Amino acid sequence: MRINNSYNTRNINQTFFRGVFTTNIKDIDKKYSSVHITDYVDSFQKSVDGITDTYEKERKKAENKFFGKKRALRKLDDEYRGRMDAWRQDQAIFQKAKEAHLKDIEQLLETAKRHNVTLDELIKLKSDFEATQKTIDLAKKQQAANENSGFNRLAGYEPEKATLQNILINKIFEEQSGLPTKLPNAILFFGPTGTGKTTFAIALAQEIKEGAKPVMIDTSEEPDDVMDEIEVETRRARKKYKQTGERTIILLDEVETIASRDSEVLDELKAKLTKAFDDDKCIYIMTSNNPTEISPDILTPDRTKYVVSIDPPDFENALAVVKFYFSGLNQQGLDYDRIARAITNCSNGKFSNSGIEELYRQCCTSKICTTDGIINLINKMSPNITRSELDSYENDKKVFLGR
Repeated sequence: MRINNSYNTRNINQTFFRGVFTTNIKDIDKKYSSVHITDYVDSFQKSVDGITDTYEKERKKAENKFFGKKRALRKLDDEYRGRMDAWRQDQAIFQKAKEAHLKDIEQLLETAKRHNVTLDELIKLKSDFEATQKTIDLAKKQQAANENSGFNRLAGYEPEKATLQNILINKIFEEQSGLPTKLPNAILFFGPTGTGKTTFAIALAQEIKEGAKPVMIDTSEEPDDVMDEIEVETRRARKKYKQTGERTIILLDEVETIASRDSEVLDELKAKLTKAFDDDKCIYIMTSNNPTEISPDILTPDRTKYVVSIDPPDFENALAVVKFYFSGLNQQGLDYDRIARAITNCSNGKFSNSGIEELYRQCCTSKICTTDGIINLINKMSPNITRSELDSYENDKKVFLGR
């Protein structure tokens, strides 16, 4: 999947801007300030008028009540002076902010005139720049936090990681930075058992926020119970978004159990997927071992915008997974290339990522720590994805992606 962003520029006649550059600064302030200076001026004036009116009323009452008692009147006068001093201090602070704000507006006007753009366009560019910078800062902060989690705990599959970064992670950071964006309602991971679909979903949640986990819903329960649980979790998702601005990731493992053509809750599930972004403030990550069993109505662009295949590891991915696990043996001189080729060249099937992990465990248990010893063990083991299962998957994948 590829995301293309384009920005179209246009030349505009300078006379179009004649009115912009002769506009009074006060009018510019009213139009472009996120916090209007003139509103604050009015507010300060009302404030001081209120202080003075209150003082005059209270002093008149005091004069009538404490006629000839100067101490009581002096106390009232002191309170009035204190309130006026505080008001003047606030006004001085505000005046500095006002001057800085007007200077900023003047600089924007000069920049707009120099580059032959409208002030509206310049304000938007500045806003977009600030939001983009915030997006980058969020991404950098999250990458630093994910040193030992997220995608860093997931070996190989760099193209899939990059795809997810583009279609989801970056867009969530954009949303949190204030940029207008549209997130997918749902993403489907499909592939044979053991390739790491659920692991991908968990890592994805951690990439978005340190320590985060997706809400995992057991789809093997009764369909009505599953939908009841989804309703509960989306209610919580709406509340969480209102309080924190963060979206909830809901994981539906083996979604075909409730998303098949003859599912009794198909219409309910379709409705939930359709309103995930706008109403329920969540994102669904769905996984499937048998994607051809999923109803086409679930896989429409307005519901499941993206599908990502998590295939058994090829040589490159197997090499990354082997290095990830077998470096833990603390042995020098292991030939990772030979081990990865032995894993991927099995004639009777394929090792999945979980199969490679199991191979590593057996090496640890049997204290096998040489290249030849590991390859001998590979030759003795049966791949956890058989040749018939692999052929069936490849055929289903062609049918599914060609739908």
